[in-house]
Amino acid sequence: MKNKRQIAMTVIGLLCIFGFRFLPPVLGLSELGMQILGIFIGTIILWLFVSVTWPSVVCIFALMLTPLFTYESVLQGSMGSWVTSFVMFSSMVTYCLGQTGFLRRCAVWFITRPIAKKNQWLFLGLFFLAPLVIGSFMSPVPTFIVFVPIAEQIFKELGYQPEERFPQMIMLSLLCFSSLSTITTPIAHTVPILGMSLYQEDTGTAIDFVKYTVFGIISAAVIFILIMLMLKYIFKPDTSKLRNLDTEVLLKDAEPMSREEKYTLAVFAGVVFLWMIPGIISPVLPGVSAFISGLGTPTPAIIGVILLCMMRVNGKPLMEFGKAMKEGVPWGAVIMVAGTMVLGSALTNEEAGITDAVVSAISPLIGNLSPMIFVLIVSLWTVIQTNFASNTVTVTLVYSVALPLVYSGAIGGVDPAALTCIIGAGAAIAMATPPSTAHAAIAVGTGWLKTDIMFKYGMIMSVIAAVVLAFVGYPIAAWLM
Repeated sequence: MKNKRQIAMTVIGLLCIFGFRFLPPVLGLSELGMQILGIFIGTIILWLFVSVTWPSVVCIFALMLTPLFTYESVLQGSMGSWVTSFVMFSSMVTYCLGQTGFLRRCAVWFITRPIAKKNQWLFLGLFFLAPLVIGSFMSPVPTFIVFVPIAEQIFKELGYQPEERFPQMIMLSLLCFSSLSTITTPIAHTVPILGMSLYQEDTGTAIDFVKYTVFGIISAAVIFILIMLMLKYIFKPDTSKLRNLDTEVLLKDAEPMSREEKYTLAVFAGVVFLWMIPGIISPVLPGVSAFISGLGTPTPAIIGVILLCMMRVNGKPLMEFGKAMKEGVPWGAVIMVAGTMVLGSALTNEEAGITDAVVSAISPLIGNLSPMIFVLIVSLWTVIQTNFASNTVTVTLVYSVALPLVYSGAIGGVDPAALTCIIGAGAAIAMATPPSTAHAAIAVGTGWLKTDIMFKYGMIMSVIAAVVLAFVGYPIAAWLM
């Protein structure tokens, strides 16, 4: 049945991509506008129901056939985009750090603090804070994977069974806060970066890494507190067995930091420093800030890759380039980002006229909405959709519909940069269904999380996050931008 549905959706998607131009124009679009609209609709259908990899290549090829692009400009705008390079090289650097054992060391450090022994909920707070902090500079998938064996060791020590409420809460919360960590910074996080890149493509202005990070950290902190309260007073697990937990058992295999770990951490810290420092020093050292910014966003990661390949310990490089390319780069995300970048450029092109058509069609429906209600609707739409569809698809679709309304003035009083931050952050918050993200599927696969618990409480967590992004995150982002 699934194969038949995929075949049907593949046929429908391809017909839209290559056949829309022959349909009678709607919404006042020209033949070119219908062609671009068909590529957009068909690509979204394929992304949602078939795959996010090869349909992106089909999208790039189809855009080559339009009058808007030549094959050189399509390739330059897709595979040659700075976002593609950023995702590839930053993933290689974070992969190398993850291979050193540093992530597990950080995780164990959090839950073996003396304060964690004073109260069960202090222990849980530190345990759940750990993936939120570690995931701020790592992909959520390895972040979550690091904590699964630690959680399972705790379940084993305390004698929990998979059907009990406590381990279900632990696994869902680790999934939740691993996902939530993606909103804190743009570092190694494809989803916020994709939103920021679409904004930069449209406006020619970049969203500063530091400003986004301030917005992301404050929003994540508020969401963290509210979800912890929800866990304690709504989920209400029995935490009594935690009194018997000896966290020192987690330290029995701990070893001193190796030279490989120290050197890799130093390189990674240098890369993060170069990403963040322009936004910090720009008021006092504008020339230095402009020089570092002028290097380009992917450049610090490229420098990091070069250093890791050159530096050797005991005759071995810190990074084996081929292995890091193969295992560390999320190639599906890279290809999809490439397709998204050039597709976004086509959608907003004045010759296509799609932006004007969307604004004209939707304006009567949303013209009387207040700015904050509009932001809340966009935030809820983003977070709910990303729990059922790819987060990169969600960013592309929501941005393509919502931002033209703001740019055109159909919705007044909404800051486009701040709304972009909401969309980029909201699309990363997926924890209610197994297909929503790779680590959500892994969580269910552990056997410690049932899908009904996952959906019920995961959706509550997601809605809490959406409301916080709208009423806390948006005002902060609008003030900063």
